Amino acid sequence: MSAPSLKYLCPHCQKASRLPDPTPKEGKFQLTCAHCSEKVVLQFIDYRFEIVQVLPSAIDESKQSYQSFKIPVPGISAQSKENFPSRSPSKPFFEKKIIWEKESKKPNPKPFAFSKRIPVLKKDPGKFSYWKVGFTITSITLFLFIVSFSYFVAGVLVTKKEVPLYLESLSKNIPTKILDRNGQVVSEIFQKRTSTLHLQDYPEDMISILLNIEDQKFFFHGGIDYSAILRAFFKNIVNLSYKQGASTITQQLARIILDDRRKSLNRKWREAQLAFALESVLTKEQILETYMNHVYLGHGAFGFGEGIKFYFQKNPMELSKEEMVLLASLPSAPNKYSPLKNPEDSYTRVRAILNMFRNRGIYPNLDRDKLIGLYHNLSTRSPNETVFGSRHDIAPYVTEHVRSVLSSLEGEKNIYESGGYTVETTLDRNAQEVIGPIVREYLAKNKRSGKIQKRRIRLKPESPLDLAFRQKMEEVSLLNEFVWNPDQLESDKDQSIVQAAIVGIQPNTGQVLFLHGGDEFNSQNQFNRATQMRRQTGSSIKAVLYASAIDSGSIHAGMKILDAPLYYRGGGGKEWAPENLGGSFDGEISLRTALVKSKNTAAVQVAERLGSAGIEKYFTKFFFPNDAEKKNRYRGDLSLALGTLEISPLEMASAFTSFVNQGNVKRPYLIQRIKNAKGNVLYEVGASDEFKLKLPEERQVIRPDTAEVMVSLLRDSGRASGVRNGGYTGDLIGKTGTTNDYKDAWFVGARPDLSLAVWVGYDNPKFGMGPSGLGGAVAAPLWGEILTTIDKKSILPKTQFSLPVYAKAYKICTLTGKQASPTCPSTQELYLSDYPPEGPCNDDHKSTSSDHKDLMKGLY
Repeated sequence: MSAPSLKYLCPHCQKASRLPDPTPKEGKFQLTCAHCSEKVVLQFIDYRFEIVQVLPSAIDESKQSYQSFKIPVPGISAQSKENFPSRSPSKPFFEKKIIWEKESKKPNPKPFAFSKRIPVLKKDPGKFSYWKVGFTITSITLFLFIVSFSYFVAGVLVTKKEVPLYLESLSKNIPTKILDRNGQVVSEIFQKRTSTLHLQDYPEDMISILLNIEDQKFFFHGGIDYSAILRAFFKNIVNLSYKQGASTITQQLARIILDDRRKSLNRKWREAQLAFALESVLTKEQILETYMNHVYLGHGAFGFGEGIKFYFQKNPMELSKEEMVLLASLPSAPNKYSPLKNPEDSYTRVRAILNMFRNRGIYPNLDRDKLIGLYHNLSTRSPNETVFGSRHDIAPYVTEHVRSVLSSLEGEKNIYESGGYTVETTLDRNAQEVIGPIVREYLAKNKRSGKIQKRRIRLKPESPLDLAFRQKMEEVSLLNEFVWNPDQLESDKDQSIVQAAIVGIQPNTGQVLFLHGGDEFNSQNQFNRATQMRRQTGSSIKAVLYASAIDSGSIHAGMKILDAPLYYRGGGGKEWAPENLGGSFDGEISLRTALVKSKNTAAVQVAERLGSAGIEKYFTKFFFPNDAEKKNRYRGDLSLALGTLEISPLEMASAFTSFVNQGNVKRPYLIQRIKNAKGNVLYEVGASDEFKLKLPEERQVIRPDTAEVMVSLLRDSGRASGVRNGGYTGDLIGKTGTTNDYKDAWFVGARPDLSLAVWVGYDNPKFGMGPSGLGGAVAAPLWGEILTTIDKKSILPKTQFSLPVYAKAYKICTLTGKQASPTCPSTQELYLSDYPPEGPCNDDHKSTSSDHKDLMKGLY
């Protein structure tokens, strides 16, 4: 049966057209109007149709469940895949789609037979799930954002009320206080020296340069620059590290006020709240002025006013644009970019700023040669110089030591900016206060009298000793943030400066009672000679040598020893002949006399008796318990007996505490406790090796009875040393020391309540103090003056030496050194409990003539 020719009236455009041939008999088809191209769905039953669905023009056809096939058109091959069949524009076009049920899997075997099933459109459960999860996440995120924003705004409103209090706190100057053992203030490290200039006091170029470096959109944002945050975020992501920050000047001011530099979300949150609060309370000009007066620029300078004075000694209007750029480069990292401490990093930063200006087309006339000239001028200054360089301080070397310890504790935190620390020390303020004036007056007096002279002892410009000294000073400067300038030592001004190092220790605790590191502390003189300097000790080391030999049983107090010329032949045919001071020899003398007269020949013989293994054993206990330190500094030859090892005054004072503390040595320390402004303890004495001596907290170096024997021997040595010339009349033990060419003068002495080391000399070993620069003539009287003043003022509790408890007393024949018989001329000496004297003496001394002793003296 042939299909009837049917007309179709489009419901969209109301125009009629004939259906294309052949017309389907049955089925459901989609039809496109030939006039308006709009679509409908037709249901065919027995070649007749009805419109069952009018499709909207914007429908997404890809979502309809229609099966496509070609309707054959006369004259066109059914196998064509490239073009749709030709049709008259007056006829509609079947879209080659038929509805199938989704469950149908089998293809229609007849090419033009249509299914009569009505399809059921089903929803994709997977797509529905994604939409649901997305909607849920969006809802939760939106809710959290609303809650967070509300909380943030509430915080801003609260912070807004606190802004006046915050601004008031900026003007407070809370110093770090250094207290003595009795709670008295010894010194202060000021929190800050803050600029107080107004915005109009700064040049316009200064403000413009600062804003271009730190916050170009300062006058346009509301406290936070969102575009800068995004830019920094992507740059840091690309570089996989922190390369760029995005803090505005308002945020930086908020950070200064909050005084919190932790990298945490909480800090950033509080900082943002305060930034918005500041923007709502203050004008832009007020924010900028406050920032410029309080931002830290390094070396204790807070604010551009103080920074200008410190770096250039000018007022703001006198600055060149190059100086402005250098100053404006500092706020982001004042220590890292300090032109005094890190000139290379500073210049790299400044060059980056110049490149940025060039890219922006501003300040094209900045002169790089002028910038290089600025760095050249600044290179003559100490990297540790601060704005407080000229302030009065009774213990400047102590203050510098405390500052370095504080800095090491706080890491990146600026201790000047933080402030408010309380440092409890072991110092006695009254003793510390008298040391500086005594030393200055004493040295000036001895220079005027000619007792201390400056004598050049080598004409060769760079001897091995000079090179070793130069290397040592440079190493010390790196370790202790002290810059040694060799030219300073050769300057005319320095030609007359003789230095003294003083350190006093409480023997039974190791507490440092007072400390003097050298001449007036300033930017060119910050080397602490009491703790950082190591020099040859001369004969003062003989106390340690004799104690070691007695403790080992190698010698005893009553023995006799021959003071005569000695010759030693070393490797390569070299000879060494130790000489006594003055070149005289006394023949056979007692060990006590040898120590009192500081006989070098006797000391070398004592070292021989102790042996190289014994020397190493005891010097390790006294000075080098740490293996690395020992390997670095110990040298085990016989010259060690004469004081050729280099030891610091602090180490010598500590070693002498063993004699008055039963052979026990406590590691010296000065700081007992450090608290921050909130009262939290940051540091407490204990396991910390404060002076980096690499020593245990406590060590037994000799036996208690050996210590008592040494007190007996060193009492005579101390009384004969020259301390009486300083006015001291009390009891003491001690030993002088003088090095070759009178470069170093030492006296190390002790009482039960105090061990005190005094060194006098010039920093540069090219110079000595002349023939009067002896330990007994220069150092011992200064020791005496210090103790005399301390005793007169009753500054320290004075204690007496106690009677021996562990050592045993024997009568000794003064002629043989053996235990005395009734006929022997005798004296009393102390011996170790398990090393009694030889004896008894069986010699007949009645016929002994004094001529024999005179003959012996004459022979040498």
